[in-house]
Amino acid sequence: MSTHFGIGFSRDIDEEKAAEQAAFQAKGRLGSNPAELIIVLSTIHYAPEKTVPIINKIFDKVRMIGCSTAGIIFSDFIETHGLAILAISSEEMKFGIGSVQNIDAHNIRMAGTVLAKNTLLDFGKHGRSIFIFFVDGLLRNSSILLKGIQEILGNVFPIVGAGSSDDFHFQKSFQIYHDKVLKSSAVGLILGGHIAVGVGERHGWRPLGKPRLITKVNENVIRTIDGKKASSLYEEYFGKKVESLRAIQLDPMSILYPLGVYVEGSNEYLLRNAVDILADGSIVCQGEVPEGAEVHIMIGNKDSCYQAATQAAQEAQRNLLGRQPQFIFIIESLTRLKLLGRMASEEIKKVKEVFGSHIPLIGMYANGEICPFQSVEKVRKPHLQNESIVVLAIG
Repeated sequence: MSTHFGIGFSRDIDEEKAAEQAAFQAKGRLGSNPAELIIVLSTIHYAPEKTVPIINKIFDKVRMIGCSTAGIIFSDFIETHGLAILAISSEEMKFGIGSVQNIDAHNIRMAGTVLAKNTLLDFGKHGRSIFIFFVDGLLRNSSILLKGIQEILGNVFPIVGAGSSDDFHFQKSFQIYHDKVLKSSAVGLILGGHIAVGVGERHGWRPLGKPRLITKVNENVIRTIDGKKASSLYEEYFGKKVESLRAIQLDPMSILYPLGVYVEGSNEYLLRNAVDILADGSIVCQGEVPEGAEVHIMIGNKDSCYQAATQAAQEAQRNLLGRQPQFIFIIESLTRLKLLGRMASEEIKKVKEVFGSHIPLIGMYANGEICPFQSVEKVRKPHLQNESIVVLAIG
C-alpha cells in the first residue's frame, strides 16, 4: 500500500490561470496515481467563485475542501499572495468530508453536531484517526462549535481546526466544499485507515505578574477579574494605551500581551486574544473563558516563538509512536505572522530540523487554532487556542 502527496502553487495575478497552474502542478506530482482528496488554501486575492470550478474540473469532481488564509506555508518559503492545492492519493488512507452552512450565534453548538454527522456519513465505517475542520474565522466563539463536534466524536478524539482568515482585514473569509463556496460555515474532514497521526501544539508565551481570578464571564466575554472590571488588568500595566484595543483588530498590545488562562490539570496556558474592550470594561475574547479560572497577561518574543515551533514538532513526532512521517500539515496563528514578519520562515526551519527537510510540508495562517491540549494526566482534549503553532504529522 502506498500514499502520495502532490502540492501545487501559483501566484499568477490572473485568477483562472492561477487555479489552472496550481491544479495541474499538484496533479502532475501525483503521477499516474488518482487524487482522492484535495485541500485548497487561498489568499483573498483570488475569488473562489472563479478558481473552484476550474480546480473541480481538472480533478474531475474529487472530494474537495478548503478555505481562505492570510498566508500559505511551504517547506522553503511563506506566501501571503497565492493559491495552493494539496492533492492526496492513497491506498491506505480513508477520507470523509462534510459541511454545515449558515452558522450564527444561536445555533453554533448544533452546527458542530451537524458538521460531525455529515462528515461521518461520507466517511463510512472505517477506523477513524483524526478530524480536521476549517471554520469561518469571523465567528467569535468557535469553541462552542467544537463542543458540538465533540458530542458526536467524543471529548478526547483528536480534533484539529483552523479559523479561515483574510489579509488581516477581518471582513470576509470563505470555505470550500466540493464545488461550493461557503461563508458563515464550516467544512470538515475525517482521516482514517492504516495511518498514524501525531499532533503537537505550543505557543511560547509566559505569564507576567501574579495570577488573577476571572470572577464573572459570559461565554467569551470576561466581565470582571478579581471583582473589578476586566479591563483593569490591562490598565494596571498599560494605562491609557488600553483604549487602542477598542475595535482595533491586531493592535500590537493584544498580539504581544494576550491573556493566558490556566486550565486545571494542564501544563500549558490557553491563550485568548483580546479582540475588543467594551464600554463597561468587559474584555471580548476569541473563544470561551471559564469562570473561576486563573488568568495572567502573557508575554512572548521571537525566540520563544522559535522554541515553541521546535517543541510542537517534537511533540507531534513523539505522538507518531515510532512511525515515520510521510507528510506535515501546519496550522499557525496569523498573529505570529504579524509578530515575526520576514523571520516567520525561521519557525518552519525549526519544524524541518525535527522531521527532516525531505518530508513534504504545507500549512496555513489561521484566525484561531483548535488542537489537542496536553494535560499532566496525558489526556489530550481539544481546545481552542490563540497565537499558537499546531504541527500535524501523518505517518
